[in-house]
Amino acid sequence: MNTIKQYSCYFILLVFQLGLANPSDNILLQKGWNALVKDNENEAFRYFWMANEKANKEHNTADKAEALLYLGICSFGSSLEKGLQFATKSLAEFKKLETSNPNQSSIGRSKCLQLISTIYSRQSKHQEAIKMSREVVRLLKNKNDTSGTLGLAYTSLGILYEKERRKDSIETLFLLALKDFEAHKNVAYLPNAYLKIGKIAQQKNQKEISFSYFNKAMGISRSTENKQGQVSCLLAIGKWYSEFDHNNTKAENLYHEANQIAQSLSDKIFEIKSLEALIEIKKQEGKFKEVSEMQSQLLSIQNNFYSLERAQIVKSLEVQFDVAEKNRQLALISKEKKVTQLTNSILFIGIVVLIVIFGISYFFLKKINGRDKQLLKKNEEMVAILEHQKILKAQQFQNDIEHKESQLSAITLQMLQKNELLNEIKTNIEKSLPIGEVQLLKMVNKHLNQKNSWNDFDTYFEGINKNFYIRLKQNYPEISTNDLKICALIKLNLSIKEMATILNISPDSVKTARYRLRKKLQVQTEENLTDFILKI
Repeated sequence: MNTIKQYSCYFILLVFQLGLANPSDNILLQKGWNALVKDNENEAFRYFWMANEKANKEHNTADKAEALLYLGICSFGSSLEKGLQFATKSLAEFKKLETSNPNQSSIGRSKCLQLISTIYSRQSKHQEAIKMSREVVRLLKNKNDTSGTLGLAYTSLGILYEKERRKDSIETLFLLALKDFEAHKNVAYLPNAYLKIGKIAQQKNQKEISFSYFNKAMGISRSTENKQGQVSCLLAIGKWYSEFDHNNTKAENLYHEANQIAQSLSDKIFEIKSLEALIEIKKQEGKFKEVSEMQSQLLSIQNNFYSLERAQIVKSLEVQFDVAEKNRQLALISKEKKVTQLTNSILFIGIVVLIVIFGISYFFLKKINGRDKQLLKKNEEMVAILEHQKILKAQQFQNDIEHKESQLSAITLQMLQKNELLNEIKTNIEKSLPIGEVQLLKMVNKHLNQKNSWNDFDTYFEGINKNFYIRLKQNYPEISTNDLKICALIKLNLSIKEMATILNISPDSVKTARYRLRKKLQVQTEENLTDFILKI
């Protein structure tokens, strides 16, 4: 009825899903490890896969090998074929490190072999698994390995010897494993080690000692949030209560608790074991209806877990691994022989082609380079000439501007001085008006008509301020000739008094003219008229 019973002696090997080393350098592997210890397989797989992708992009063989190993550890509990596939790929990556880092390659190979041994144990291939774990012990026994892999190999051999009924070395192997885990503080593996020693003590009828080991295992499992370890501990403690205290109620409660935790795990072996324990208790209590329901549930889980398709895929991957291992050294030699002849031919042809291409390329490049140098030299000369002409034009333009400005200033000053003089004469004459003096007054008024002076002024002003009058007339069609004169004087930044003298009007008249000009130009009250004119 219960087809899974053949796995009852070694299901605790599934703690290997917690990893074969605690990553210390790679941040993504560390995060994945922390998630895996807490049985968060999906989160752990995501971090391990990210580490694998990153290693691929960076061509980092060491990190890629580690990432693939952890992907295998994270996967095999729910999918043996995936676990074996990742382990095989990781083994190939560690092999690439044989020359550059032989120590890391050897330790990495040991981890992969131990993972494969665990998978073989799940498939009842005990001899193959024993062979793998013995190889791990041989590789790591005299090395300072802190990953816990050596302890796992001892544990694996102990469980396998127990299955093979070779009891002479079982306790010694478990004690060696415990010693290794305690020495390196591998808390992920200590629960399993304590459970195995506790079960040996239980078989010897050492009640208190066995219970003490079980409690140690449970304490570590709870503190590290190791759900798989908690399930294993609950099942072991439940069995202890059933055998020593004959307290089936306590045992049943512990089995139920184990089953609830196991349901959240991707590895269904734990749920199967908890259901088997519950079925055994229900049989003793004579509750056969509940036994039947649980057995149906158990059968459903078993059928899903051990499908024919999965077994075929696993078998195919096993063959790949065996072939890869047997031809590990011969593969490179065979590959080199096959490639040698083709490589020599391609190399010879390639050298000839490269020589021809190099010769032709050198000739054309030399010719092109010479022509480019000539063109570059001519371009540099042309640029120098144009730059010199540009400087000369800029100097000429600046000289013209300075000349016009000096002429404009001179005319403006002349107009200002002349009008000041004439206004002074006019003022004195107006005080007394004899007949002869009237005639003189007419002459002064005639000279105050500055048409010719204004023409000269406009000429020099327009020379400096190109199209100033045109822009004003285009933008403000209503503007008059006198308004243009006021705009020009404002542009020269003259005071109201100076403007009044030049225009031969009073300062108040200038202010009135400025006020009317502001309205025509639509200048707001708060805006400065002078600033506005200067911007035009």
